[in-house]
Amino acid sequence: MSADEAYAELRALARRDPNVVGLFLGGSRGKGIATEHSDYDVYVIVRRNVGDYRRRFPLRHGDDPEIIVLSLAELRRHGAIGSESEWNRYNFAHVTVEFDKTGGEIQQLVDEKGSLPRDAARSIAAEALDGYINHYYRSAKNFRDGNELAGRLDAAESVPYFLTTLFALNERVRPFNKYLRWELEQYPLPGAEWSSERLLPLLDAAVAGDLAAQRTLFRKIEPLARGRGQGAVIDGWADDVDWLRDG
Repeated sequence: MSADEAYAELRALARRDPNVVGLFLGGSRGKGIATEHSDYDVYVIVRRNVGDYRRRFPLRHGDDPEIIVLSLAELRRHGAIGSESEWNRYNFAHVTVEFDKTGGEIQQLVDEKGSLPRDAARSIAAEALDGYINHYYRSAKNFRDGNELAGRLDAAESVPYFLTTLFALNERVRPFNKYLRWELEQYPLPGAEWSSERLLPLLDAAVAGDLAAQRTLFRKIEPLARGRGQGAVIDGWADDVDWLRDG
């Protein structure tokens, strides 16, 4: 049986089962951008007896379909800010639930997980911004001191912090790297400077250790961060801010 056939059979079984209250796809298929290499990550939401369903559909990495069985209560907790599964929030971004027998609660939960609440976004942005500046600062110092390998490594490490900051400042979840270009093109961030055409070449150069590109990124993120109430984080770097900004 092909993966397409197995998914179709699972979906039909789930629709007929009164204990199954919802089903949706994660990954590329959930976002409508599947390729020939995309597998099926299927979330099956049940009312009760979740253990029985997990024994019936054991979760094995690499299976296609890969079936994730959750109770409705577990779905509510999954991806919560500060939880071990917070990393998975982006998996729910831009996902339409295949069917929802709860009257829309599952779709609402999925939508909430694919974004950031305002207070959480401010906290995440502040922490990530400080981490970004720290790595950019270390990279710039290493290049100044002639330690180019360390400079490139710190530059590469700064970029994930930069992206987390950028998206959190817009109350959005940072996309997985695989989806960054698609996210920027399909759901643009406010401001032409954050378009994929302008931002991605800078990130590419920064990852390679280009100090001028790193400086440009800092100059771009600083006014946005200050405008979103994060000036204190930047000012915490005191006398180094001018150096980071102007070299």
